[in-house]
Amino acid sequence: MSAKDHKHGDKEKERAEPKKKHSSHKSSANASMAGKITRVEYKTPFVFKGEERTEKNYIYRLSTKADCYQFRCFADSLDGFHLRHEELNDVMVWDKSLSGEPMHVIKVFGLFVRTPEDPNGGCTPKEMWDLLQDAVFRIQWDAFRAEAFEIVRLDQTNDIGYYAAKSPMSIVANRDFVNQRMWHDTGRGEYVIFNTSVPHDDVPPTYMKDNKKNKDGSYVRAFSKLTGYLIQPYTDARTGEVTGTALTYITQSDPCGWIPTSVTNYISTKFAPNTIKNVRGALQKFRTWLPEQMANGTYEKGWDLPQPSDWDEGDSVSNETMSFAKAKWLHEMEKEEKKKKRRTTSKVGGDKRNNIIIIKTRK
Repeated sequence: MSAKDHKHGDKEKERAEPKKKHSSHKSSANASMAGKITRVEYKTPFVFKGEERTEKNYIYRLSTKADCYQFRCFADSLDGFHLRHEELNDVMVWDKSLSGEPMHVIKVFGLFVRTPEDPNGGCTPKEMWDLLQDAVFRIQWDAFRAEAFEIVRLDQTNDIGYYAAKSPMSIVANRDFVNQRMWHDTGRGEYVIFNTSVPHDDVPPTYMKDNKKNKDGSYVRAFSKLTGYLIQPYTDARTGEVTGTALTYITQSDPCGWIPTSVTNYISTKFAPNTIKNVRGALQKFRTWLPEQMANGTYEKGWDLPQPSDWDEGDSVSNETMSFAKAKWLHEMEKEEKKKKRRTTSKVGGDKRNNIIIIKTRK
């Protein structure tokens, strides 16, 4: 990292909040000062179709199953994405730039499956759904989580929550988010969870400082345009057997403040795959932890739907990302197997020739 990066990084850490705030955060300050009811302006690439819900000084728009389907399509599409990082049969990372927008879209596809080397590995989509919905156990696997809690439940599948994250690099200030979160269960092992940033008066940009929780440094209020997960059953490309779960994570977020280019590169090529590995490591403990909490009667899964429902008839359900990963990895495995076979054949042929030479010498 250059001296210039350090200089800018130090300046950012001195700020308690960014000088430039997103428009929805500006409206938050204005609403608080004037005491008016303000309709939240969403920045998602699709418009929510649900009812409006008033909470304190804001009018929020609820998401519906149709909106969750729109997110599913957004998360599954590979249009305009460039593959930046890949680990065979494990993880892929893409990014996508949008015209006129400084925020890149980052997308990660990861597998959680049984393998011959790890027959007890992997997880079911339901286990992944529970792990990603849970906020209590998360502190055991999310190394960057400083604080997280639900601010208000808007309805059965919409809430507003707070999440504060410690910076992965010392020269960059910590970040926090206030997000409206939505989720849907199709009832057939496919789930979506996603969020977008909204204002809420209970957690202003100075929340961590006001509550003396900024011992790890200052916090800059960041903005999630759209961030979420698509959870699906994964079938082996050769056998057709369901061997675990495929997780697609996609985010378009503005960290606000100032972040060096080197940090952005780190997040897109290193941080995202490491998150997949952290989730994989957490699953083993979570399998034991969650049943214990449920048995003790001290834990409630507020995200489970009493009546899950599949996407509406007529919705085109593609699996573009999963199909791409399967085809690419299968091709690479077959190519490697052919190389291995050629090496083996060559070695056997060489051994036979050596034996012939030895026999002739003895005669």
